[in-house]
Amino acid sequence: MLKSGQYAFLKTRLSFHSARGYLYYIKMVKPNSCLKRCFLALNVIIGIIGVLILAVTLFGHGIYHVAEESDDNVMPGLIILYVIGGVMLVLSLFGAYAGQKEKKWALILFCIGTSLLCLTFLGSSVQQAVLIPKLEEDIKAHYKDKIPLDKSDLNTQKALENVQKQLECCGLEQGYQDWGETVPETCLCPDYAKNSSKCIEVHFQHRPANDSEAVVYSEPCIPLLVDDEHAIMNIFLGITFGLAIITMIQVVISVILLCQTRRQVTSDLQCESQ
Repeated sequence: MLKSGQYAFLKTRLSFHSARGYLYYIKMVKPNSCLKRCFLALNVIIGIIGVLILAVTLFGHGIYHVAEESDDNVMPGLIILYVIGGVMLVLSLFGAYAGQKEKKWALILFCIGTSLLCLTFLGSSVQQAVLIPKLEEDIKAHYKDKIPLDKSDLNTQKALENVQKQLECCGLEQGYQDWGETVPETCLCPDYAKNSSKCIEVHFQHRPANDSEAVVYSEPCIPLLVDDEHAIMNIFLGITFGLAIITMIQVVISVILLCQTRRQVTSDLQCESQ
């Protein structure tokens, strides 16, 4: 039989060990559960973004085939988007498995794959940030040898006419004069806009009297085209940088989960040895 003093001491010691075990549970399980929820939520977000990228790329691929465009730069871009979307979807599924099962090898592989994806997004962001200031120079250099435009190749004329129709502009830098003697119909202002400030009345030489005057768009296309391209590239820059931040957070959380998993395994082994 235990004496009252021994019983009180034993009770106090058991209470101490119970409190210590509870603190150990708070320390090891609670943060782990919170991190797992954040980890799984970010994996769901990455998976949804990957599906959206694949859907948009597939839609753009269909438009590309229907339009029968011959631009060699389109297909490599579509292939890259297919790869990025597929990798994001696979990593999100693999990350959900790794986070739920807390498998050491799965967390390591996920951390490596997500790190590579994060570096890809960061590299793309830096590349776009470098290209944006040079965009106007590149566009001018591309069209430098194509003036007068009426003497350029048909693909250039068709591409520029599409730009003129969308942006309501004419020519490159000098307006309608860049077209030489033949100004296309896409330079002509519609009837409802002829009296607006963006249209001017011009007189063409070497034309019959009944066709020597016309109302054309006054603004050249390069400034508008540069602004349009700047807006698009800034949007893509924001998207890629945002994805880089999300994947970076995923890498950090996966490393923390991996460390906690190792610590928990070590603690379990110590408990078993005792």
